Amino acid sequence: MANPRRVLIVDDNVDLADNIAEILQLDGCVTEVAGSGEEGLEKALGADLDVIVTDYRLPGISGAVFIERIRKQRGSFLAVVISAYTDDETIREAREAGATFMPKPVDFKALSHWIQTGSA
Repeated sequence: MANPRRVLIVDDNVDLADNIAEILQLDGCVTEVAGSGEEGLEKALGADLDVIVTDYRLPGISGAVFIERIRKQRGSFLAVVISAYTDDETIREAREAGATFMPKPVDFKALSHWIQTGSA
């Protein structure tokens, strides 16, 4: 890949976040991991990112609120909210924040495709 996608993965399940990061690195992405919304905000606002992948249920703030806060302070980026909770409210909040929603367990092939193309 000529210009690798720069991806921030935010999940309080750091093992899962690290696993996602490793798989995306195999696809040529440059990744960074944050274990909380606060850490994610700090990293997202201090880095040049193309994509943010975040869990919906984070300690302190939801993934949707996390995405909304970043959108207010920086340029455009792709965002996906992942969650084991697939109720209509969770999906609606993710979409209203300008993110794509993907259920857990994560379909790594679909996530990778989405990161590369911007569509599910």
